[in-house]
Order: sequence, then structure tokens, then C-alpha cells
Amino acid sequence: MVDLIGEFEKKLEMKSRLQEMLGADAGIAEKDGHAYRIPRPCGLTIHTGLGCRFGCIYCYIYDMGFTSRPRPYHLTGLQLAYAVASNPSIALGLNGTPMAFGSITEPFMDETANRAIEYMESISSYLGNPIQFSTKAYLGEALCSKISSIKGGVSALITVVTLKAHRMLEPGAPSPDERFEAMRRLSGMGVHVVLFMRPVLPGLTDLEAEEILSRARDAGARGVIIGSMRVTKGIVERLRRVGYQGIDEILRRVPGELKRERQVTLKMNDFKKAIYRIAERLDMKVYPSACAANIEAHGLTCNACRLGPCGDPEELPSFEPKDVLELANRYNIRVLDSVLDSYLKLKVSGSWRRIREFTSFLKWSIKRRTLVERV
Repeated sequence: MVDLIGEFEKKLEMKSRLQEMLGADAGIAEKDGHAYRIPRPCGLTIHTGLGCRFGCIYCYIYDMGFTSRPRPYHLTGLQLAYAVASNPSIALGLNGTPMAFGSITEPFMDETANRAIEYMESISSYLGNPIQFSTKAYLGEALCSKISSIKGGVSALITVVTLKAHRMLEPGAPSPDERFEAMRRLSGMGVHVVLFMRPVLPGLTDLEAEEILSRARDAGARGVIIGSMRVTKGIVERLRRVGYQGIDEILRRVPGELKRERQVTLKMNDFKKAIYRIAERLDMKVYPSACAANIEAHGLTCNACRLGPCGDPEELPSFEPKDVLELANRYNIRVLDSVLDSYLKLKVSGSWRRIREFTSFLKWSIKRRTLVERV
């Protein structure tokens, strides 16, 4: 059984402990985005740097204002742990909010690799949350050894979306051969490794899927995550400039209007289902989301979203309903009504910001989908 109030109190204690260790340096972490961002569905994204030199043509970060000249993130590992512990939305511990590395930069470039390891070790040592990273980097023996030695283990996602066009579309990234070698090294060291087939590139990934999946399986990948492509007008223009042949197919799959900065997810269920069938034929597990691989890698069970349950539903943590009411009080929220069946439904009153923070902490703590109606 999860003790919601106990977990909340332990979080405050860890925050206080880290603050004392940091002294005056705590102020920088308190103002950082990790200290207040609401987690994404896959968990809290951890930024190890800003910018990426891999220059993938289909990547959306360059339309978000990031450059191809990366620099390490400014926080130390201890500051990062303190910022995360300070975030009201975050539940700590193995049963807490997942930590996801690799959302706005490559975590294992030369410029960011040391920071990535530092952050993983700090999260593991002080907070204990499940850790996952996605990468296209070449991971040598020494780096793989550091990754495999992270206390509590990590979930590794290795991205391969094309074999034939990687030089055109991923000009600064290591080759797929080097990424398969990283899979082989990590899996040989006991790390939970999964192929990250995202984004599916029309006219490329779908045609190369069987070879990519076969090579990943042979390299020790436990399964695959298949992800849709997100585009902006800028991405389409860059793809057209380098001679990508699938532009018409992309445009045909754009829902609504294509804009320069706003990311739009293409309609790709047919492609994803076709790749799913190939994976099944190759006896490879298909994970419904990135966090599903993270949950499995850490021996957990979760039913916190519509894609679940992940793991054994009988192993979902139980909790005391009265603790939900007390936890809400800690967030200055009142619970007016609650119903627990396949998920938790609450009617609450309070500020939207506090409701979102409370819901995030609660959802990840009890690992159940939580629907909130503000009245």
C-alpha cells in the first residue's frame, strides 16, 4: 500500500535536506523549470543541455529556438535533484514520477554526456525515481559501463528510423550501425534496451521497418516503440531542400493547417499498425508508449493513462481514499466527491495550477488514471 501522506512528507524532507546541502546555490535551482514544470505523459523531461549538433532534418527543436551549437545545462547534479524535489507535481521514489532524458537535446553528445551521467547518478542517489533516456549517440564501452552502473537501473531507448537515408536526414548523428552496437553493448551489460522507432518517416521507415526491427532484435532490443511524426512548416521546408521524397505523403497526413512553429502530429495509424504486424511476426514486443518501457524496466505496474495497464494490474499499489482528501488539503484543494472504479474520478475546488500539481503527484503515486472535474 502506498502511504500518500508519508510520501508527501518524505518529499518535503528530501527537499529540505538538499537545500541544506546546497546552501546559497539552492536559489538558482528554485528558479529553474525543473522546479515547476508539469510533467508530460511520459514523466518529467530532464534537460541535460540546450541545442543539438546532430542536426536531424525532421527534428522540431530548431523551430523551438534551439540551435545546432549545444551547451551543457547550467545546473549541477545536486541542484537538479533539488529542483525536481521542489516541484509540487513530482512524486519521488521508485514508485514516483518517471524521469525522461532526451526531449530537447541529445543526452550523450560530447557536450552533454558528463552532465547526463551526473544527473542520472544524482536522481538515482537522492530521489530514486525510474530513469529513461532516448539517444542516437555512439555509446562506447566506458560510457555504457557508467550507464549500466546507475543504481536502480535505467531504461534505454535507441533511435533508428532509417538505414538508407540517415546521412541525408541525420547529418551529424552517428550511423545506425553504431547505434545497433550501442544496443548490443548495453543489453550485454544487463540494461533494458528498446528500439525507439520515432518518428516514422513516410516512404522510409515503413519500407525499412523489417530490416531495422530484425537488426535491433539481434542486437538485444527487447521490443520497439513506434511513434508518429510531428511536423512544422519549417520541418517540411528543410525536408524538401534535402530532397526527401515523402513530402506529398506528409502533407496528405497533416490534420488541419500547417504552421511554422506549431507542431502537428501526422495521421499515421495505418503505418504504425503495419509496423506492429512486422514486429509481431519477428516476435518483438510493441510498447504502447515510451514510459511503458520505463515501467517494465523497473519492474513496476501502471494504469495512469488510457494506454495501460502496463505490467500486472493485480500489482497496482493500493491506497487509503481518506489520504486523497488529506493530500488535497496539502495543495489547498477541496475534494467534493470521489469515485474509484477502473480509474479515480474526483470533483474538486481550487486553483487550476494547484489542481494540476495535485493530480500529477497523485496519479503517479497511485499509478491510476485520475480524472478531475473542477466545480
